[in-house]
Amino acid sequence: VPARKAPGLDGFTAEFLRACWTIIRQDLMDVFQQLFEMRGRGFGKLNQALMILLPKRPDAQQLRNYRPICLIHIVAKIFTKVLSLRLAPRLDSLVSRNQNAFITGRSLHDNFILVRHSLKMLHQLGAPRIMLKLDLTRAFDSISWPFLFKVLRQYGFGDRFREWLAIMLSTSSTRVTLGRLMRRALDAGLLQQLHPRRPIPAISLYADDVMLFCHATPEDVAAIKGILTLFGKASGLLVNYAKSSATVLHGDMQGHEVIAQLGCPVVQLPITYLGIPLSTRRPSAAQLQPLV
Repeated sequence: VPARKAPGLDGFTAEFLRACWTIIRQDLMDVFQQLFEMRGRGFGKLNQALMILLPKRPDAQQLRNYRPICLIHIVAKIFTKVLSLRLAPRLDSLVSRNQNAFITGRSLHDNFILVRHSLKMLHQLGAPRIMLKLDLTRAFDSISWPFLFKVLRQYGFGDRFREWLAIMLSTSSTRVTLGRLMRRALDAGLLQQLHPRRPIPAISLYADDVMLFCHATPEDVAAIKGILTLFGKASGLLVNYAKSSATVLHGDMQGHEVIAQLGCPVVQLPITYLGIPLSTRRPSAAQLQPLV
């Protein structure tokens, strides 16, 4: 845990724990012993988070222009770190290469390069294709817990590990704080790598950022929508088609008619993917300026 990472409601950082370890060691070890014995009673007081809002853009004036960040109690942070360290060596074999978020050795840049190369290859092929950028509605808030634990059991996670996760999820709570900027806004009434011979991947994921490629045919689009609907019913992760987008590669008229099945807006290249301009051409200096 980083020494000076922003503290949660308790106000303690990892640096404080290290400096005062001889004093608080036994108390912390007692908490961990209870958790390892599956006794989560009372842990809710140590599993609270403080939510603050950070602006996504310099001129942010509406709630949708702010990103919520949760500052977690140091004890809960350490325990989740222990679980993640136990899991980390197995993640590479458990998680598909299509998903690159939060896994050692994988990077956001891998997703972008993969999608960009796929886009360029499909563009060069000249056949009608559709690129779908999907928006999952409140992905981390709406996922079904029973679905999550069924998946973990199917992957071979033992009862003890699943119980630890259940304690962390069931005892967690969040408080919201409004910073000075948000209070002023309220007062003012403003808040309302790819080898050319390998097959082109159909899906790329970075956390809840999903990019799909498919043929511009009614059958392909209907199949994708059916799969996403079934997945949403099972997992609780629903696609918000109004905030998703589709880009047609060749066959404009046919592609637009097919996309009507989804009800998502059609956008032209370049688009923004993972915060970076995405196109079949090299981005201009003006497009890259916000990243500098």
